[in-house]
Amino acid sequence: MNLIIAGCEYSGTTTLANGIAEWARKTLGGTQEIHDHFKIPHIATYRIGPPAEPLTDEELRQIMAWTPKMKEMVQRQSMNYHMPNTCRADDYIVVGYHIEDAVYAAPFFGYGHEKEPQGGLRTKYARHLEEEFISQAPDTVLVCVKASPDVIAERMAANPHPFSIVQKKDIEPVLADFETEFERSAIHAKIVIDTSEATVEESLDELRQGLQGHLSIEDRRRMVVRRK
Repeated sequence: MNLIIAGCEYSGTTTLANGIAEWARKTLGGTQEIHDHFKIPHIATYRIGPPAEPLTDEELRQIMAWTPKMKEMVQRQSMNYHMPNTCRADDYIVVGYHIEDAVYAAPFFGYGHEKEPQGGLRTKYARHLEEEFISQAPDTVLVCVKASPDVIAERMAANPHPFSIVQKKDIEPVLADFETEFERSAIHAKIVIDTSEATVEESLDELRQGLQGHLSIEDRRRMVVRRK
């Protein structure tokens, strides 16, 4: 099972990723890796916790101070390294990934413009990446997590993220850009989850139900084995 879960900051992508990974562990078995490190400056590519240590606030500030060229280079290399692949032994869940990069690159980090040396407009580079991982992982499912502007603003005020990208004035254009990138995506298997009025469990249940029609033959075999 390969999932790309993307959506505006505060929409609930990380919460859904953690929840669906736990469901998959119980239902499919195996190890569900989650890669949720594509939102600058939170780009540490190792698992958080012993023996590795999370990035310090000073290190995060240093990343934010990188030039657009450095930010683009690191993001491009990280996305290529984390390309979904059906040859992997375990399931694979990435949060944000190329959709998030296409939305945030130009307005927030200064790269991904028309004359960008590495790929031009980031939305064009996103389509290039999709061609690659569709050939490697054709069963990939793209999940768009959304919420209303008012709900995003409420969550932002109630639980502000450290080094947050999106500010209140950015909410509506960012939501529109995520919807545009989702529609443009060449991935055929798509699910939309609106968390505006749903509880976490209700959103997880909606995602679990939505995935039923996109599970591979191998995924279904694993489910049967786990029931025995």
